[in-house]
Amino acid sequence: MDPRRIASSAAVVGAVAWLTKVGMIWANGGANTDKGLVGVMFFVGLAGVVVALAAAGYTLVDTAPVWLRGIVVVATPVLVLIVWQLLDQAIKAVYTEEGWLRDEINIVLAAVLALGLGAWALTRRRRSEDPARPVGGHRATR
Repeated sequence: MDPRRIASSAAVVGAVAWLTKVGMIWANGGANTDKGLVGVMFFVGLAGVVVALAAAGYTLVDTAPVWLRGIVVVATPVLVLIVWQLLDQAIKAVYTEEGWLRDEINIVLAAVLALGLGAWALTRRRRSEDPARPVGGHRATR
């Protein structure tokens, strides 16, 4: 399977899981933010986003040596999660209101971003999927 499709699909699955998690927290009034199905949805979303980031990192270096691909596949999710934590701290410094939404705002933003990018990438065609391109270039049709 194409790594771009894996990244896109995993991003959509992870985002939907995280948005479902936030919806369940909202439905119970913020009483349960980490137990039972809510906790499972967090880890499903996290796994989806990590797989999406790893596959996206692989697509950046898919023609590189194997050792470099391995490093990038591991480093991409780690780097993005570090930046995500920094943004979380910045958002919480601005959003000072107490409550469950303050704790979940970074998940909502990451899920919306992942869902948008994943859906966009799923609908986008690669150049190799373009219809009926002449094998020998534009002069091959003459």
